[in-house]
Amino acid sequence: MTAASGRPGTASASRAPGPADQTAEVSWFDTRAISLSGSDLAELDAREKARAAAFVFPSDRHRYEVAHVMLRRVLAGHLGTDPSRLTFGRQQCPTCGGPSGKPILTGLQGAAEEPSPPGDGSWPGLSFSLAHSGEAVAIAVARGPVGIDVEREPDGCVCSLASAMHPDDAAIVEPLPESERHHAVIRWWVRAEAVLKCAGTGIAHGMDAFPVLGAPVRSRVPPLGPRLPLEPDVPGWAAAPGCSFAALSAPKGYQAALALPGLRLIRYRWGPDR
Repeated sequence: MTAASGRPGTASASRAPGPADQTAEVSWFDTRAISLSGSDLAELDAREKARAAAFVFPSDRHRYEVAHVMLRRVLAGHLGTDPSRLTFGRQQCPTCGGPSGKPILTGLQGAAEEPSPPGDGSWPGLSFSLAHSGEAVAIAVARGPVGIDVEREPDGCVCSLASAMHPDDAAIVEPLPESERHHAVIRWWVRAEAVLKCAGTGIAHGMDAFPVLGAPVRSRVPPLGPRLPLEPDVPGWAAAPGCSFAALSAPKGYQAALALPGLRLIRYRWGPDR
């Protein structure tokens, strides 16, 4: 496999200094810079291989394969194991109880004993979120719920998506000039989807239950220690699902957002290889 041009970074979110479970690690990969061999693809399980084979367009298949090979490798790096041994499942949706909730790690193939998952079903208390759009793949890993989303800036009009917004967000977007409106719609989308991924419901149950484009709640989250460079609108608070969210620095032409549970100050920095 050609070496990835991903740029790993970390995003920290806390109400009190420093616990490990209040930090999310974020890694970026460019699918154009990654070529997968047969041995790389052998790390995927039967379900992933079948899903990849179902794509009609080779570019879509390649993006999916890169995203899932790199997800396995990022998680395997945390666990000190072979990527092909990881097994995955899904939580129940907390809204409808269906089987399409948050993807989770469930164990290792060939383990002498089956792992005992914690109460949320993940193993070993390691959560992740995966997003990809265009040539960009983003992976977030945390010791607790986490959600990430990335979207490429649109080539065409996306104004019709405003009908899916919370009324407060739609009121902010409507008076903007068209080019600014398109940018704001994508900003709304990545924030709302990151929050829903963190909550475990996904977009199937609607993205209009909470606003994400209003003013940040700086007065509700005190600054903690030395401040890393902040996006101008951090933190944001989605009250209905109970998650904080933040814009992430993303490749040119993309927008991205990260969400973590609770009312937190989310700070982001790139890793040292940038």
